[in-house]
This record gives sequence, structure tokens and C-alpha cells, in this order.
Amino acid sequence: MTSPGLHLAMPGAGGWVRVAAPFGLGAICIWILAGQIEDGAFAGLGAVMAQLSAWQWLGALLATAASFAALGQYDVILHRHLRTDLPSAQARISGAAAIAIGQTVGLGVISGALVRWRLLPGLSLVQATKLATGVAVTFLIGLSFALGLVALFAPRGLFPPALPALLILVFGVSGVLVFLHPRIRLRALTLRMPSLGALGAIAGLTLIDTLGAALALWCLMPDGMAVSFAALLPIYMIALGAALLSGTPGGLGPFELVLVALLPQVPDTELLCAIVAFRLVYYALPAVLAGALLMRPLRAGARPGTIRRPLSEADLSGPCMAEAGLCRQSGAEIVALGTVLLPVIRPGQTLCLLFGPLAAPGAAGSRNALTLLRRHAGQESLVPLVYKADARLAATARRLGWRALHVADDMVLHPAGFRPEGRAYRQLRRKLRRADQSGVSVARGARLPLAAMRETDAAWQARQGTARGMTMGRFCPVYLSHQAVFIARQDGRVIGFASFHTGRRDWCLDLMRTGDDAPEGTMHALVTAGIAAAREAGVAQLSLAALPPENGPVARLAARFAPSSGLAQFKASFGAIRVPRYALARSRAGLWLGLLDLWLAIRRPASRSGQAEASRADGIPAQNDDEDFGFAQARNV
Repeated sequence: MTSPGLHLAMPGAGGWVRVAAPFGLGAICIWILAGQIEDGAFAGLGAVMAQLSAWQWLGALLATAASFAALGQYDVILHRHLRTDLPSAQARISGAAAIAIGQTVGLGVISGALVRWRLLPGLSLVQATKLATGVAVTFLIGLSFALGLVALFAPRGLFPPALPALLILVFGVSGVLVFLHPRIRLRALTLRMPSLGALGAIAGLTLIDTLGAALALWCLMPDGMAVSFAALLPIYMIALGAALLSGTPGGLGPFELVLVALLPQVPDTELLCAIVAFRLVYYALPAVLAGALLMRPLRAGARPGTIRRPLSEADLSGPCMAEAGLCRQSGAEIVALGTVLLPVIRPGQTLCLLFGPLAAPGAAGSRNALTLLRRHAGQESLVPLVYKADARLAATARRLGWRALHVADDMVLHPAGFRPEGRAYRQLRRKLRRADQSGVSVARGARLPLAAMRETDAAWQARQGTARGMTMGRFCPVYLSHQAVFIARQDGRVIGFASFHTGRRDWCLDLMRTGDDAPEGTMHALVTAGIAAAREAGVAQLSLAALPPENGPVARLAARFAPSSGLAQFKASFGAIRVPRYALARSRAGLWLGLLDLWLAIRRPASRSGQAEASRADGIPAQNDDEDFGFAQARNV
């Protein structure tokens, strides 16, 4: 009896052809190979193998162990990427076992998925399949780098002259695509691509893996064979590529045929001896050991002390800054250790802490927050980044050796002392007067006119361009239900609105939207009403959100690509003062890489983040396009 969600179907004619083709290709290659080797080559095979010394077998075993250690590390990287919270030892063992069986029996993705599913309790078949697919795809990307690097130093004539550059270009283009498109949507499924750090690590591991395998083969070449390791390595890489492309179990047939064709100086018997011994050491022995492991699942190991969980309203109800309410919409989750709560987002290449910890008392809390962020980012092969940190957190980061960059100025005022009088407020009074003369009225929205607000937002986006996200709010009824919203009307018709994040100690301006025909001064009237409401609520501070800094590299970039003189003039009319905010990272390169990654996410939030307007029962917009998260959440519980 099958489960309701499992549908089995026999393959059609085309499916049977695809299944049978690799076996047919392998048989053809073996037939061609039989015609290439000398008569009687197999007869002396046993005698030649008996001449292999114990040191040769030991060298091959050690090289195989090094290769499989690298192979197992693929799974460690991808488990961290998928955030399964599985201990590294379990990931490494299950990954090595899956590859050992997959490379021997063929159908690597299917067999690898089944092995991982068997060895790892709690891992779903979907997760196991994604792991197996991820290992296969990233291995091929890494192999392009390894083969290109080896081809650069190969003897002339062995590879086409353009091949090394082409292979390295393939690897480079893969990295660029991963950076620009960290999430790929396939119908209803969204796949998170590995980070650049993960790809780089996998490329290095692929090089170690292939070097170890080639070294194992070289160790088993009979004594007296004038084949250096440097000469054998590129030939082995070509044979490996042919084996992978053929799809035959273990590459049987194409692998041997390439070696015989490219090593004519080695007698057939001696070469066949090395190949058979290599298959015993590198294929049969690992497969037998992996088969023994399949007798029972691996024991569950210790889970990390760090807790990763969805953001909740309780996290935002504490003494954190009001702007942290933006986390409701940015796809943020909580990374917690003890009393340290970090709201983090993953634009693609970075693990980005927004603003600062939600709860981390004192200087020790700041240090612990930065340490936790760095450690957790390293586990996921991501760059740690803090965006819009205050001066205190920036000072702590500098003492710990982090790099800091002045990226923004919060425009801050104190509602209790706000009096639009004197020359400094002359422009504001003029704008308010014109709005009043045009019949504009402003009131706090108790029951929001959502349809009219949606039309206003659409009109604003038609004028200004698509709304940005991640660190900027976007129109969403659930999101606005947690804010103080002020509606501007003219003759009873909605012409604009403004919303504010509200906190215990401060408020922060978020959305500002006006219709096409809103009179001059409408937004000034909306913000003034918000300041008055904040004063009545006893709030000590109100932020009109951020502007680019006046000096420094970010100021020059903003002036070139995103001029904001009009917005600066608008905020200055309220007498707001500049409070610097910083971006923090471990290195200068990490700082600029992280900021570029975040900038792309801000401009294209839907394609790079988990931002969604859907909401859970607790009212927090869900990051519901990442099915990996559900598995990780269950693990933490």
C-alpha cells in the first residue's frame, strides 16, 4: 500500500531508453577496450598484482582516505547551507557513505539520497534528495575549476588550448550567477543557491578529492612504470570526466578506455593491474564499509547550543529600537544564545544582523552578539554583517578587530521639545499652511481604508519605481496593523498616508505615500501629526528614518547613484539632527561584499530574500518560500 502523497509510475519508452543507455554505452566501451589491449593481457594480471608492495597498498589507502574525507565535507557544507543543524560528524559520515555507494552502483543522485535518508533519522526523503542533488551539482561546478587548473599545467597537446580558460570561466560565471541570483524559483519551489564561500570551499575540496583519487591510482602503478604523478593527474581527470558524462556504474568502460588510450607507454597488463587495484581500493572497499553502515541509522549527535527560530511579537515587545519592527517584513529570523537575541536576514552571501541585538545587556552583550554572529555566519559559509549599528556597537566591534563604515545617518528629533517656531522651521510652516489652505485633514487611522491606501501606494510606485525592501518597509495590511498609521484626506478622499514603527522608547517613520494629486505640504502634515501623537504617547525620541551620510565613500556613491537632496531637505525642515549608523564586518572585503549583497536585496527583495506578505497566526509575515526552514525548525524544537 502506498502513502497518499506517493505516486509510482513505470517509465515509458523514453524513460527505459534513458535508464538503459548508460549500460549500453559501458558495454560498447568495454568491447572497444577488449579490441585495444594485447592478447593475454589478462592472463598475467594476477602475477603483476602480486608484485605490488605493501607500501603501495598503504599509500593508495591513505590517498583514498584523504579523498573521502574531502568528499564527506561536501555534505557538511550543504547541511550548513540547508540549516539542518546536523552535527558535522554525522553529515561527513553519511555523505562519504552515500558517495561510496553511489559511485559504485551508479544513479548517484537516487542512490545517494536513499543512503542519506537511511543513515540520518528525521531527514525527509525530499531533504535527502536536495542534498544529493546539491552535492552532484556543486561537485560538477568545482570539477570545472579543478580540471581547468590542472589543464593549465598539463603537457602541451593533451587538452585543447582554450579548454583551461573555458573551464575556469565556467566556474567564474557560476559564481557570478550565484551572487546575482541566490534564489531560483522553479514553479512553486524556491531553491537557495550555495554562497560564494560555500562554492569556493567545494572547489577546494574537489581539487583535494581528485588529487587524492589520482594519487591512489598512481601509487598502484607497478614499479618501473615511467609515469610521473604530474603526467598521470591530467589523464586521470580526463578519464574521470568521461566516466561522469557516461553515467555508467562506477564509470566502468569509459574510464578504462581513456586511460588505455592516453597511456600507450604503459604495458596493458601493468595498466590493467593498476586499474583493478584502484577499483578495489577506491570503489569496492568504501562501498563495503558504507554497506556495513547501512545496517542501522547513525546515532543522533549533540545539537548546537544556538537556537534558530522564527521571529515572534514577543521579541519586538521588549526595549529594542522601534525600527526593529521592520524585521516583521524582511524575512528575519532569530538566532539566540542565552539572553542574546539577534534578528538576522540572509540576502544571499551574508548573515546580516539588522540594527543590533534585540536583547543583549551591556558591553558584554554586544561582544557576545558579535561573536555569535561571526560563529553562526561561519557555520553557514556566509559573511557576517551588521547593518545600521549604533556608535556603541560599532566601538565594541572595532575593539574586536572588526571593520566599521559610516553608511547612514538617522534623522532624529525629540517630540516633547518639538515646536515649529522660529527661522529654522520657516519652510515647514509654509508647507503646513499650504496643505491647510488646500483643505487637507490628517487623522490617525483606527480602521484603515486599505483599498484606497493600496491605490495610493500603486500610484506612488508608478511615479517613483518599485518599492524597495529588506531594510525599507513595503505596503502590506498585516505589516501596517502593527504600526501607527496616519491618513491624509481632501474632501473625504484619501490622498496619502504615513506609518510609524512604535516602540517603548521611540518611534520611527516608515512608509510615506502620496497620491498623484496630493497638494503641496501633504506629507509634512502627516509627519507633523505623527510627531504630535508620539509626544502624547510620552515617547522620548522619534526618527524620520535614515539619509546617506554627508561625507565619506557612501556619501559619494549615494550622490552618484541615489541622490537624495530633496528627501534631506524634507527631513531637515523638522529640525532633525543626524545620528550616525554603521555597517560592521570582519574585513574590508567582507564589508563591501556584504553591502553590495544587501544593496541588491534592497532593490530586488522578492528575488533575493524570503519577503512575503503572507502571515502566520501570530501576525508576523512569514518567510514561507524556503522549505528548508521547516526542517531546521523541527530540529531545534
